[in-house]
Amino acid sequence: MTKFLANYHTHHELCRHAEGTTEDYVKEAIRCGFKELGMSDHAYSYLINDYGVRMKPEEFAIYSKDIDDNILKYHDKIKIYKGLEVEFIEDNAEYYKELLKKVEYLVLGQHYISFNIGFSAPISSFALVSKKEIIEYGRMIEKALETKYFTLLAHPDLYMCGYQEWDETAIAVAHQICKAAKKAKIPVEYNANGFRRRKVMTTKGLKRPYPREEFFEIVKEYDLEVIISSDCHVPELLCDEYLLEAVEALEKQGIKRIDYLKIK
Repeated sequence: MTKFLANYHTHHELCRHAEGTTEDYVKEAIRCGFKELGMSDHAYSYLINDYGVRMKPEEFAIYSKDIDDNILKYHDKIKIYKGLEVEFIEDNAEYYKELLKKVEYLVLGQHYISFNIGFSAPISSFALVSKKEIIEYGRMIEKALETKYFTLLAHPDLYMCGYQEWDETAIAVAHQICKAAKKAKIPVEYNANGFRRRKVMTTKGLKRPYPREEFFEIVKEYDLEVIISSDCHVPELLCDEYLLEAVEALEKQGIKRIDYLKIK
């Protein structure tokens, strides 16, 4: 059986669409034989008003203390890191500097794009349907990785959830993202949560919304570092059968994975 050593994309009940505290995930990680666990729940935001799916600014202290308490309690059993998953918004440097004073790493999870000043009227990255929208997604990922704020690029092919067809535009966006990751020396994530979602019908038959094998063929061209994440929102999913399915699929493509993130 494949041995997992770490997971760095791990959620928390404070985001309101996950279950469990830090300790619940830590106990499951220890049971699974993990050596490291990174908690990276959805970061609070001053510009994205979707507090039904993320913590509020005043709740970060609760999140932070919950992680700190478990770092102390389980320090002799597992290494625990404090992180956040966060979207990139341009001209917002002070926000990311604020976050990086509070946590050890940031995961780039670009769940939204926006064509408006101040990131008003955001569009979900799960529902991008036009060439213009996925091109903007690729541009935002490129700009985000140039900042050096992020340690991991989560579900880089999320733009394929709504767009679905692997055409010239989708390919160009994939190259743009992979070039940016290569230049920034940032690992990309092979996200097991996509295996938990229903497949969608495309012109090439049924496909997972993500990870898309076509995207990761381009990842392979650039020889990027790839790490598998559970992206679990329930402790029992930290090392479930879908994570094992993800490993098998990645190995079938001939892509090697790294076990650990380099967190400064």
